[in-house]
Amino acid sequence: MSRIARPALTVSRSVQRCLYQSGPDSSEKETIVKLLYNIGSKKEVEQYLGHFSSVESQKFAVIKVGGAVISDDLATLASALTFLNRVGLYPIVVHGAGPQLNKRLEAAGIEARYEDGIRITDGPTLAIAREVFASENRKLVEALERLGTRARPITSGVFVADYLNQEKYDRVGKIVRVNRDVVESSIRAGCLPILTSLAETPEGQILNVNADIAAGELARVLEPLKIVYLNEKNGLYHGTTGKRIETIHLDEEYEDLLKEPWVRYGTKLKLKEIKELLDTLPRSSSVAIISAEHLHKELFTHSGAGTLIMRGHRLFSEQDLGSVDSDRLRALLLELDPSISSGRDSAASYWQKLAQLKADGGQYWIYGDEPYQVAAVVTRAAGQS
Repeated sequence: MSRIARPALTVSRSVQRCLYQSGPDSSEKETIVKLLYNIGSKKEVEQYLGHFSSVESQKFAVIKVGGAVISDDLATLASALTFLNRVGLYPIVVHGAGPQLNKRLEAAGIEARYEDGIRITDGPTLAIAREVFASENRKLVEALERLGTRARPITSGVFVADYLNQEKYDRVGKIVRVNRDVVESSIRAGCLPILTSLAETPEGQILNVNADIAAGELARVLEPLKIVYLNEKNGLYHGTTGKRIETIHLDEEYEDLLKEPWVRYGTKLKLKEIKELLDTLPRSSSVAIISAEHLHKELFTHSGAGTLIMRGHRLFSEQDLGSVDSDRLRALLLELDPSISSGRDSAASYWQKLAQLKADGGQYWIYGDEPYQVAAVVTRAAGQS
């Protein structure tokens, strides 16, 4: 027999607020939510809608969009963001424009130069970068507005930066402050904020900043439930098996992952950056790496579609009740185990059954996580295989 205690799935009343707040009319929202049921069960869709809508609008999600997504999959991206907005959510978008910038630089006869993976940004490069960022930002905003979604282009005023290393990288910035008011005013006006990753010094000098870093710094200030990195590959893939990695629990898996021979270069850097980011955020925050096409499934179903990365907790496995915190395990069972919470059984009598099982030659295993939010007890009677 086995006994499992885990958090119950509940549907928040905030789902109702999500469906009937200002914005698109309620019938439209109901139609869109019904469409979501096609990718997941009604229960899980409502659970996630309730979860996301239970926080302030600016704390739903920061979504980093690579330049390649804008150039190659703009219609899908705009549709995905519109879908979220139609159910009352306000994702904050930070986009890059690397491929477009390289193309423009090549056309202008300017060599794209990098040092330590960072684009060296001299005066001519920065001038073209400003034009490219503004153009790509405008493309996304216009694509959203064609679908009836209000969006606000924000190409400056959010990120304040100092020179990262002026002698080495020239006009490249290290963000020192984020002006969240600019983002929040957009949401209060009912508009999706669409940000570029350009920053300014306090004196007004424009500096180039990597879009991944800009999205991370914004997330540190807003502490959203989700940080989403959109890519064309729809997640991270195991370098040996070639299979998509569905979930990574950093507290449990990070050190072992870094030892894998295929985790190197960009993959190692990405994991380190995500670990550093999530270590500064509440444990409720998580990172998703996903394609625009599958964004809804990642956000609204248990199975997801891309790669979900969270801090999680270290797990334990014990074969002796004396090796676990019995008081915390008792509290978990009292809260979540139906037979014990109803009074039909008690934790003390259950402990006694486990002791008797062991005395009779059987075995039991207690599994759980460090904060005792989830636990399972698996038993095997003597003679069972």
